[in-house]
Amino acid sequence: MTAEVDAENVSGPTPKRTSDVLIDFAKQTEGDVTIGELIDALKDRGFGILIVLFALPGAVLPIAWILGTPILFFASQLILALPEPWLPEFLRCRGLKQDTFKKVIEYAVRYLGYIEVLLKPRWTWMAHPIMERFIGAYIVFAALVLLVPIVPWGNFLPAFGVGLMAAGLLEKDGLAITVGAVMVMIGAFYVFAFLGGAWIAFAAIFGL
Repeated sequence: MTAEVDAENVSGPTPKRTSDVLIDFAKQTEGDVTIGELIDALKDRGFGILIVLFALPGAVLPIAWILGTPILFFASQLILALPEPWLPEFLRCRGLKQDTFKKVIEYAVRYLGYIEVLLKPRWTWMAHPIMERFIGAYIVFAALVLLVPIVPWGNFLPAFGVGLMAAGLLEKDGLAITVGAVMVMIGAFYVFAFLGGAWIAFAAIFGL
């Protein structure tokens, strides 16, 4: 029995969920908050939460081609292995009013809460810093797919897949990262197949 207890203690305390980190930061903050302060509070989790915040709306709204640009920006920084998201100083200094800040936190916590229930640390090698570079490159590919605005329902799977991959990075869940990557690939295949079919039809009509 003692050996079992010792084995459990070796694993250490359970890391805080990202939603808990956001809640704690909100409780400790009074007045206006700068974007830089928010990123600094999230530290290395900033990449995941920012990508989630930009990806999830694109899964349900036809605006992923707009949101794909910031995803591309932050995913590129994952490839460069930056310790935390980088923004130009003029953006870091941009302030968020207290009411706006609360709405952002409520939005993030609500959706992270839904996702975090399903996630747990597994296949943690997928979230290794070296793997993060490859995942960043894959998300860059997905963001480029999201920048194609003319394919009906073409954004759903890539956007949701990117959100799941980012959430998997946050919670060190390699299975979620893998499932998200597969969703991105299926979505990309659909987009490319649609574009290919449209080009064939166009060429047939105009005799090209």
